[in-house]
Amino acid sequence: MTGFLKSEAPNCFKCRFKESCFFHQLEPAAQKVWNGIRLTRRFNAEEDIYAECDKPAGIFVVCKGRAKVFTADIKGQQLITWIRHPGEIFGHIALFSQSDYLCNGRSMGSTMLSYIDAKVLGKFLNSYPKTYSLFLHKIANEIRIIQFKLKDAAYKPARSKVALTLINSISFRSKNTALPAIHGLKRTEIAEITGLALETVVRTLAELEKRKIIKRELKAIKILDYPMLAKISGIQAKSA
Repeated sequence: MTGFLKSEAPNCFKCRFKESCFFHQLEPAAQKVWNGIRLTRRFNAEEDIYAECDKPAGIFVVCKGRAKVFTADIKGQQLITWIRHPGEIFGHIALFSQSDYLCNGRSMGSTMLSYIDAKVLGKFLNSYPKTYSLFLHKIANEIRIIQFKLKDAAYKPARSKVALTLINSISFRSKNTALPAIHGLKRTEIAEITGLALETVVRTLAELEKRKIIKRELKAIKILDYPMLAKISGIQAKSA
């Protein structure tokens, strides 16, 4: 994987996202090694990380920014499978299945990624075998999420899908504020996540704003009534 450098790697122990990261689940000795084996690279907005049918050579961790995993048809229409936030790993499913990538990976805005080569990761896992169960747990949870997504796609109304996407996209910094917000999420990306037509997304956002549940600004969407948005999404209301 080109462009990744050891010198660019931030210190996991000092990272403000560490409690949301796979790193945080590791045993102390493994944390020290994990912190030292990563290579890091900065990506510009909408820069390709890998492409469908490429052969995986390692795993990625989002340090800053976001990355999307998506498929595209011959017309260029996209369907976003995952949006990976700071602390989240991706590329592991293709690597562990020993198959080509089924999706594309691309940065969303300025993004910093860490990378661990497959051979280095293999040695790490053999040295710290407890990490295997952490990966199994992660993959099992992701399968459950996919199952819920399929269920939602079949049965949830449009406004519930949009509401859930907004909740899942709340900025890390604003999660515990009185008015949580979503930054850098385009209407087209909401359509690509939910599988809805862009016109449906635009109409639904306008409806939510009219009901004073959200407020759209130039580069953000503020959530004015989180409990109501949670109710519409189908999840239990809780503090944002």
